[in-house]
Amino acid sequence: MSLTKILTAAVLALILVRFAPGQSLAEAAKKERERRESLKGKAGVVVTNADLAGIKKKPAVAANPQTPAETEKPAAAAKPGETSAGEVAPPADPQIEARKKFDEKKSELEGRFSKAKELVELLNLKMRALQQQFYSFNSMTAKDQVQKQLGETHLRLQAAQAEESKVKDELDKVLGQGVKDKFPPAAIQ
Repeated sequence: MSLTKILTAAVLALILVRFAPGQSLAEAAKKERERRESLKGKAGVVVTNADLAGIKKKPAVAANPQTPAETEKPAAAAKPGETSAGEVAPPADPQIEARKKFDEKKSELEGRFSKAKELVELLNLKMRALQQQFYSFNSMTAKDQVQKQLGETHLRLQAAQAEESKVKDELDKVLGQGVKDKFPPAAIQ
């Protein structure tokens, strides 16, 4: 663009801003005064670190929902092999136990895989940012420092990719074993 076009666009933008309706300082002060008047007499809640420390975390989703009455019953009254009502518990089914172990292993590997995948994505993002900084003409940092960071990040990225691949292989192996044992890979219970 030519210099005259740029200057014309800048002057036009300044003229339009001047005529644009805006909120005056007096109007803003009046609204704030009204807002504060409406809040007078209302007590504010103050939350301290001590209040937050006393809060117990609860899982967002329960795998086996129970009523509060069931969770508050003392478990010490029941003897091993008996339920709380004194009935003898049925022996554990090996299929159920195998399914439980499969689900635990699967969820643990899926968690590790998602963390490894996230780390790889973050390191890729950092690599791109460092490359952009290295090739930038108006960079304020020395090129050798950026190049050193690029090398370190590249090594971390390679290690993270190897870990991601390893966990993915383990997860595939566990899922393959689950299919062989007739466990559906994405069962909803």
